[in-house]
Amino acid sequence: MEKKVFISVGRRFKPEQEKFLEQLQALLIAGGVTPVIFGKTAFSSGQPLQAIKDLMGQCDGTMILAFERVHIKEGKELRGGSEERDIVSANLPTAWNQVEASMAYALGHPLFMVAENGLRSEGLIEKGYDWWVQWVDLNSNVFTKTEFAGGLKDWLNRVKEHKRPEPLRSGENEYRRMVESIG
Repeated sequence: MEKKVFISVGRRFKPEQEKFLEQLQALLIAGGVTPVIFGKTAFSSGQPLQAIKDLMGQCDGTMILAFERVHIKEGKELRGGSEERDIVSANLPTAWNQVEASMAYALGHPLFMVAENGLRSEGLIEKGYDWWVQWVDLNSNVFTKTEFAGGLKDWLNRVKEHKRPEPLRSGENEYRRMVESIG
């Protein structure tokens, strides 16, 4: 069975973001998996959240590519509260990275998180969860670094071993299947 991986990546607006994505796609294909990117390799005329859920259900792993999307020159966090803080020069990725990382985790996908250096570390794009965040500069040198290459190889192995849940049979409900799987 073909192994597919869902890549969560927002719209690329810098040439280095697009080039990084293209090089990573080539690496994944060379590693024996097919990258699936909503809006680039897969499309839907329906609601995006449902389409993404359906696509992810056909995949065996998820890679989050968190690229800068928003730059905040100056702002406030927790504005008006007793813990108000200044924000100075903060970069944020698309909110879809957080949504899709959550969906991947709920699906039991092996998750590989790649974050552009300079992004604010928060939510699922920070250390302390069930995955390691690879903080990178967007250039091809990153692909040869031991930490990145080793992490990618381990993730690809877990993707290849991943077993997708059986689709629901006619008349079966998800709750009953979950209870039966517990034993």
